[in-house]
Amino acid sequence: MLASNAVLAAPSPPLNTAGLCGNSDYYEQIRSLWFQLKPEYQKWVTDSADSPYNLYYIQGETNNLLKYTGHCQDLYILDELATLYLGAIDTLDKTDDYIFYYYPDWSWMRCSSHKLPKKHQMWLDDTGLESILVSSQFLYLISDALNIIIKIEPEQQTPEMQNMIDSYPEILLAHYDRWIFNNLGPFQVRGWGCKVNGKYVKSGMNHLEFIEKKMNRHLGDLNSPSYCNSVTDTDMWIIAGATNLTAMYQSNIKFTPITPEKYRRFAKYIRTGVELLKSRVTYRLLQDWDGKPVQGANFDLGAWDDHPAYEYAGCKATIYPKHYIDKKIKFKIKGVGWDLSHARRFVHVFDTLYENNKITGLGFPDKIFMNRLSNQFLYGAFNGDFSKPLFTNFIDGTNGWYRVGYEKRIGFGYGLWDMSISALTGGFSLWSRYNNNYGKLYCALVEMLNSNKPEVQKHVEEHYEKNHWNNYKRSHSIDFQKQSTHVATQHIVIQLLPSLCFSKQANKCEHFH
Repeated sequence: MLASNAVLAAPSPPLNTAGLCGNSDYYEQIRSLWFQLKPEYQKWVTDSADSPYNLYYIQGETNNLLKYTGHCQDLYILDELATLYLGAIDTLDKTDDYIFYYYPDWSWMRCSSHKLPKKHQMWLDDTGLESILVSSQFLYLISDALNIIIKIEPEQQTPEMQNMIDSYPEILLAHYDRWIFNNLGPFQVRGWGCKVNGKYVKSGMNHLEFIEKKMNRHLGDLNSPSYCNSVTDTDMWIIAGATNLTAMYQSNIKFTPITPEKYRRFAKYIRTGVELLKSRVTYRLLQDWDGKPVQGANFDLGAWDDHPAYEYAGCKATIYPKHYIDKKIKFKIKGVGWDLSHARRFVHVFDTLYENNKITGLGFPDKIFMNRLSNQFLYGAFNGDFSKPLFTNFIDGTNGWYRVGYEKRIGFGYGLWDMSISALTGGFSLWSRYNNNYGKLYCALVEMLNSNKPEVQKHVEEHYEKNHWNNYKRSHSIDFQKQSTHVATQHIVIQLLPSLCFSKQANKCEHFH
């Protein structure tokens, strides 16, 4: 995918040479990308002392690469990632002053500071706020890395990998323990205006109580916004990260500071979380590429229907819908799924829960579910055109506008098919373990991005290089014809290439020969 004269580094090959792992062109391209982007990633981590949101981006851009290192046993890149992740420990703050939203119950203040029972290490922004989304997303990545590292023979673990094992389990446990079990919890939906029988729902919940109320839909009644009882990405990251932490305990007790009693509490919490996720799954009949009926799995359909980002989900306009906005005409529809970008959470979260479903004893997710989840992307979101692939903006197959005027940005929005870029970055090809057809689709995508045909290059430019509207114009920030030098494009490719590692068919792609 990179130009043939790309600088190659670190000659030692991955230990697993099956499929793409043994394809020298493949793993050398990944390494070349890594060394070009590594300085920027290092700066993101360093700057997370003031801007913790950088850690959110680190997870998004490197989790697929991390999965690649585990499958291909590329210990060189795994050591590089461990070194990167360890840097975030230096950006933690330690404090017992915590800024809560809408706490205590009687308070109408958006933010107020209250003492925690003891001091905790947290990633805080320059105003002293903890973004639980950011921290939970990053800590999931750390928990994923630890579970890969502990499966490596001790004599093959590098000092940085061992430092991960020595340093991060305590940090993981402290965060999950505080979020999930503390009596003084940070979770609330008052900021969303959520009420039951005309009264605001209590604030200051821990995550266990929070997801129990979501299970019973007690965070908002029918007069409240649909998303009051939604399962958010934060919820999913905490459930999956706690699952990884308890899986470490199961693998080898010495790796984690969890006591047997604490393990049982975590297992009970995870069971509640998995039951919540299972309760939000809807199955839908689809057709595969041969016209045969298959089942697709959707998650929490309709949960976000009332959210401002979904106000134009039913709009089919091919140009920016300014006319409708000016006339205050909305295109809200019911039962829409997650947008394709946020749906990338499904890849890592459900995979973690599937790999560790013995912890809960619920048998969910199982391989049948994972196959149906993978079906939804292949046969529900993909347009079926292998020469010019596109993907709907929402994973359930809805293809309206998304985030029109998001955060008051003038002329901003995602038009029809604009979420197709998430098919490259979202890691969906990791689902090739559950569906062999991913190899065929992703070979088509790789060949499309590297095509010399003018009509294909125009398609790539219009739908992948331009992937949103800004100031009423199509924003053009990517250039797949300059992959070896164009940094923004490299950020896309480093998420795409590693996600192909599980695909047996991808090794047959013309591009890798």
